Amino acid sequence: MPRLHILTQYLWPDDAPTGVYAEQVADAIGARGVDVRLVAGSGQYRAGARRPPRTPILRLDHRLGRRGKLISTALEYRAVHGAFARYVAREVTQGDVVIVTSAPPTSLFLHEHVRRRGAVGVYWLQDYYPELIRGVWDAPRMLLGRLRSTWDRALGRWDHVVKSAANLAYAGANASVIRNWNTIEPGEPRPAEARTALYSGNLGYGHDVDAFLAMCRRLHGEGYAVTVRGDGPGMRRLPSWIRAEAPLASPGELLASYWRAEVHLVAADPRLPAAIFPSKLWNARAVGRPIAASGFAGPMAAELELAREVDFRGHLPQWVEFVLGVMARGGRADA
Repeated sequence: MPRLHILTQYLWPDDAPTGVYAEQVADAIGARGVDVRLVAGSGQYRAGARRPPRTPILRLDHRLGRRGKLISTALEYRAVHGAFARYVAREVTQGDVVIVTSAPPTSLFLHEHVRRRGAVGVYWLQDYYPELIRGVWDAPRMLLGRLRSTWDRALGRWDHVVKSAANLAYAGANASVIRNWNTIEPGEPRPAEARTALYSGNLGYGHDVDAFLAMCRRLHGEGYAVTVRGDGPGMRRLPSWIRAEAPLASPGELLASYWRAEVHLVAADPRLPAAIFPSKLWNARAVGRPIAASGFAGPMAAELELAREVDFRGHLPQWVEFVLGVMARGGRADA
């Protein structure tokens, strides 16, 4: 029987959202009798304290970088790509299915390594980097155009590209959309603390911090106590009237914080409408709290309105049925 390999840069005990999603897909598909391998690098994005997945994790050694240092991070991305390529050459066999997430971005170019092994390649697109890079660097338009062409050409080489949101820029014939979902189970409802607002997660290069602060200022003026539990360069710009804290590692404390807040905040950047979609929205949906948003524009704003209404509980089962279908059909898109 074919084996499923899922490759992503960070896995448990790390709390990187892409890794959490990969673990949940691995466990759900493994529960259907599939032999699943979870494969990660050896670095760390955000320390966590949650339970490990049921699926065993294989960690690969590689050069480590320093988060927040662009050159060091780029060198780590390259090293992770090399470690993944060696794993594919050593462990993947004909007929296997290999899911590779867009963490790190260099994983995009593993398509030829997967193809050479006679395996089916599925690229899980969480971030469209030719757009996201604009949050870090105001690159010349010609260079961005070339980067988009390179990215889209490489995406087109995968058997399947699964986008986590419809606003992500790639629109090739091999693309489909399976949206993210809540990564924490809400349990029994709990009362909210009146006039409290919470932002939880990264506040960095993919966010318009000015727009976010304007939203927070409006809520503060309406009597809301605003808390930001996060990381990233945007944290340095928070005024004193915003309670700034590190991300919560304990799943129990994280869940309690989601229930405690009366309003949940999500942020984006209107300059990057096709780059990302904030996964934190799905946990806010799970506890049923109102969601206030800043920086959404164009196709991302349309995706936000859809995400407010869609039944997110069906998204993980969609992934399971998609992968089982790919394995049954030997990689073909249609039965």
